[in-house]
Amino acid sequence: MKTILNLAGYDLSSKKTTVYEHSILLSYIANRDGSPRWIWNSDNNEPLFLKFYNVGSKSSWFFAKLIQLIFVLKLQGLLFKQKRWFYAVDKNPLFDLKSDWALFTGTVGPNNKAILYANKTFYKIACTENATQLIKNEYRILKEVQRVARGFTTPLIRKVNNNIIQLSDISENGKRVAKITDTHLQVLQEMAMLRKQTIEVKNWIWFQEIKADFLKIEDPRIPKNLIRKIESLSNSVTKQPVTLGFSQGDFTPWNQYQQDATIALYDWELARPDRPFAFDYFHFVIQQGIMVDRKKWTEIYKDLKEQCVDSQGNCLFNHDLNTFKNQLKWYLLTNCMHYLKVYAEQSEWHTQIEWLLTVWNEALNVFFEEEKSPRELVIMDVFDSIQNRDYGALKFPNYVPEKLSEASDIDLVIEKKEAKKMLLFLKSHHLVNRVSVEKKSFMYALQAVLTDGSILAIDLIWQLKVRNLEIMNAQEVYKNNPISPFGVRHVPSIVSARFTALFYLLNNAKVPSRYSHYLPLLEKSQNALDLHITSCINENGNEQSRLQQFIEKNPKNQSFYYLKNMVFYVLDTLKSFANTSGYIITFSGVDGAGKSTVIEQIAHRIQKQLRKPVVILRHRPSILPILSVWTKGKEKAQLDAISSLPRQGKNNNPISSLIRFSYYYLDYIIGQFVIYFKYIIRGYVVVYDRYYFDFINDSKRSNIVLPKKLTTFGYRFLMQPDYNFFLFADANVILKRKQELSKNTIEELTTDYKQLFDRLQNRGKSNVYQSINNVDLDVTLSKVFQTITMAH
Repeated sequence: MKTILNLAGYDLSSKKTTVYEHSILLSYIANRDGSPRWIWNSDNNEPLFLKFYNVGSKSSWFFAKLIQLIFVLKLQGLLFKQKRWFYAVDKNPLFDLKSDWALFTGTVGPNNKAILYANKTFYKIACTENATQLIKNEYRILKEVQRVARGFTTPLIRKVNNNIIQLSDISENGKRVAKITDTHLQVLQEMAMLRKQTIEVKNWIWFQEIKADFLKIEDPRIPKNLIRKIESLSNSVTKQPVTLGFSQGDFTPWNQYQQDATIALYDWELARPDRPFAFDYFHFVIQQGIMVDRKKWTEIYKDLKEQCVDSQGNCLFNHDLNTFKNQLKWYLLTNCMHYLKVYAEQSEWHTQIEWLLTVWNEALNVFFEEEKSPRELVIMDVFDSIQNRDYGALKFPNYVPEKLSEASDIDLVIEKKEAKKMLLFLKSHHLVNRVSVEKKSFMYALQAVLTDGSILAIDLIWQLKVRNLEIMNAQEVYKNNPISPFGVRHVPSIVSARFTALFYLLNNAKVPSRYSHYLPLLEKSQNALDLHITSCINENGNEQSRLQQFIEKNPKNQSFYYLKNMVFYVLDTLKSFANTSGYIITFSGVDGAGKSTVIEQIAHRIQKQLRKPVVILRHRPSILPILSVWTKGKEKAQLDAISSLPRQGKNNNPISSLIRFSYYYLDYIIGQFVIYFKYIIRGYVVVYDRYYFDFINDSKRSNIVLPKKLTTFGYRFLMQPDYNFFLFADANVILKRKQELSKNTIEELTTDYKQLFDRLQNRGKSNVYQSINNVDLDVTLSKVFQTITMAH
């Protein structure tokens, strides 16, 4: 503040001397760090500092009204901080310090400028060398713009000296508008046309300059995956043409006033004649969405596509989505590269920078959707979101994070408050459809279902526990981990080895072979805990119980902590049972349709990615044995069933068929309850290889001949499975796989199943009945898995 007012013609001191003989009482509102943000003469009758405040939301409107009320009631002295200063007057001060005035100290950084409101005008005061260049640019640009006929208003400008410019107040009869209007679109078109041109990127000097500066950035705070995206995108456009236009550079709701059919624009210091066409349009909507409305990228992207069309149907991008996306790409590239250099030069970051980086990261994903899957992009964004936090990634491979296997989850040791932030981050991410969370006393188990139906599982752990035992100090694990070139903070390998071994050994299981590379680390260690782990792995006597006893001696597992851990363990276990829910999946199809392969791979995915146990059943619950067991015995009946071909039974007797059907139907009636209590209620996924639908469409397979209406009616009294898939293929394709059925039979059964599934789906219930042409296995698996994850 003293430096700024010194530039304005006053020398301030906190003590009175013969030099500093005059005094003044100043009021101020501070930044979060305690430094003054807004300063004014305490004798002011009006809150002139609101001239610097953007009333762009309900909360900001309320704040402004509250400030005005405080001044009306003359309560300034009670509610605002005040300090008496002594001063001496230099030659030709900008304003009378005893008059009505207000000062905004500006945003800390290389471009810091103060703004003084006095004499009913604004003074911009440069506080850094960069800022001096900016106000020189503003002076030059405004003089140039004011010589050209235009449909927008700009402030009159006067150069006071190299560090200060004076600008007229153009706010009278104006209002701030938070949304693009027809007037905005007209102004944007007019400004762009001042210098509109299309050139090749190699001839675009400004782009080459900011790209070169961007590539020199070495700030470890800037998210590494964000940098990778920008580098990749900038390298992909080197041979593309680009449309440029004149740009104000900071075209935001807080730098303008709408006055009837025109717009009054100020803050021209960043104006350039060679920014990408529509730069100002994107800047307005995105900055308002991030800085004021705190919107998610999905909402901002929707606004961008809607607000570019005026009331007459004219579109800034001629209703061409490709043009829109192309100009958005250029905006993001230039804006990100420019400001990342600015932020790298700032010693302290304000919270808004993190907001901007998060949205920019998501926005850039739009241009990688063909190159990378939603899972890959979300993983990149997850690690970027915590890059500047304390955490430790357990068992994480040392390569680019997005290449993590789809069967693998992510284990992060992290503070609980950061775990909560991560949960909110995932819930708001534009590529995340929904997030389920299992909350335990020591961790969150997150399962994010992405927009393509894929799964990303993340365990956020703030206490390293196995059952009721704390096995390691989490704070020591997540503190001070170095960041890899790929933007991941790995815990030391010995810590991952220790955690992995303890997890399995204390759960009475062997360490899986996929973690065998950790064992030599433990064997070489002389740490007492590692010695116990190694002995236990080598199965020396009663080492497992000794290992547990050793861990129980940890102070965190004794006395009060023991009780606390035990209570939480019991509560976690009960909660786990209460929250566990399984479901039933059925696969139907004629022999040769490829059910077995699909079932095997879907079961594997459910186990690995959804982390649910799976049980596979054939045709029915099988609480009752097949009928032939009663006459042939169990072994002979099963052997005959395996060796015989389907649909070879000779039964044509309705009475016999009714008896056979009643027997198997009883198995379904009783078995559905057994399956529910034995599996579903315990969180299992039950997969049926064939189901009751065979009795409706292919009862001959079970040596039964009954009317379809009867068997269809029986389905109404069963607990209907959650997901039902009918797999089919062209009859010729099936015949190449198996020669068990005729072409006519295959086609007839396929038609019947499709019609049945269509009827059942059209009943409007939440159960899924889906027919899938099983020609490409990967496509089929993707459809099935996506249906399960998106619906459940």
